Formats: sequence, C-alpha cells, structure tokens
Amino acid sequence: MQSIRDIVREWRAASMIIVALAPLGTSPLHAQNDQLADRARRAGEVLSELTSLPDRSPPNALLNEAVCVAVVPGVVQAGFGIGGRAGFGLASCRNGSGWSWPTFVGLKGGSFGLQIGAQSADVVLIFVNENAPRTIGASSFDIGGEASVAAGPLGRDVSAATDYRGQAEIYSYSKSKGLFAGIKIAGTKWEIDYAANKKAYTSTADSLQGGTSTSVSRLLRTNGSEAPAIVQPFLESLRQHIVGGRTN
Repeated sequence: MQSIRDIVREWRAASMIIVALAPLGTSPLHAQNDQLADRARRAGEVLSELTSLPDRSPPNALLNEAVCVAVVPGVVQAGFGIGGRAGFGLASCRNGSGWSWPTFVGLKGGSFGLQIGAQSADVVLIFVNENAPRTIGASSFDIGGEASVAAGPLGRDVSAATDYRGQAEIYSYSKSKGLFAGIKIAGTKWEIDYAANKKAYTSTADSLQGGTSTSVSRLLRTNGSEAPAIVQPFLESLRQHIVGGRTN
C-alpha cells in the first residue's frame, strides 16, 4: 500500500507534467475560463444522464416541482482514516422566463465512516421549496440543517402525492459507478463560488457578477437566455430536460 508521502510525490509529479504540456501563450485567465466552461459543459451532461433512463430518472412530478437545480460534477470523496468531500458546479432557478443565470457553487463536508483511497461522484440537487433562491443565494448553509434533504426517488412515473411529497426541501442524487441513486448528504456545506462568478461574468454589469449574496440573488432572477456563452451548456440542458413546471 502506498504511503501518503508517495501519493503526494506522485501528485506533484503529475501536476508538473500537466503544466509542462500546457500550450505556450495560454494566459491564466484563459485557462480559468476554460475550466469554468468545462464545468458548465459537464454539469449539462450530468443532468442529461440523470434524466435519460425512465426507470432510473427522477419522477416527472418532482422535476415539475423543481424551483432550483444544482449539478456538481466530480465531487471527490477522499481520505486516510477520516474522509471529506469537495466539488464545484452550478445552480439555476426558475423564473418567469424559464431558467435564470446560473451561480457557480461548491460542496464541502465530512464523509460518513472511515475510508482509504478516493472516490468521485456526480451530484444533482433538486430544490422544491419556494424560498430556494434565497437559500441558494446565501453565502453558505448546511444541507440538512438550514434546508432539509432526502434521497431522491427514482422512476419517471412515481407519484408525488403518495410517495415523497413533503419529505424534504432538497432531493439529492449521485452517480459514482455508472448509475444514479438517491443519496443523503446531510452535513455537507453549500458555498457560493464567488471567484468563479466574477470570472464567468466579468464582462457584465457589476450587479450581475455574483460577488456578493445580493448579486447572486440578482443572477437567480435574471433571464438565462441572455447569459454569457460560458454557462449556456448547463442552461441548455436544463431547458431540454426539465421543462414545464411551476415558476416563481
């Protein structure tokens, strides 16, 4: 079994190789924008994967109830003795014109039990409470604390009236080994990625750069059809896979 020192040494070596292979002349800002664009693209793909299988997708009734949706690809769960979680994605809310400009977000938190090694999972959170935009716009909150969470039901034809309605404010899904499943992530901390918002929306008005909780709230009230190209892959997936439903 590798020691922590050996793993750190390999990680540093891999990092040096990546830097060495980076194209000459690529500016740090350009590289950062590429990372954010890739995050939005991957979030859109994860949402598409979640809704693609009738027997393994969230119920249509739940999707119709969705007030906001967050997708966090590649949440890494790792640890030696005591583990932890960390991942970054995007969240958007319904408004009168469809889906809002997304805010970039992060998930951080402790894991359950002891583990060795690392595991990556794609996480989707469906918010059904009418106050979800306000909750999301807060600088941070504990999932399962300020907002109750439950493992999301699976099956496109599951009935909200009889099977899950009223259980939670957030329904969570995760895919780590090829198939999505409902998971409980109580205790995970939700954070706004203010730095990513500023980079993604640098050419927009200051009030829409997402640098404060107030500006994040403005993002979530703004029509997504006019959002920058960098976040459109995520928005397009929302428009394609979560249609109809209620609006705020």
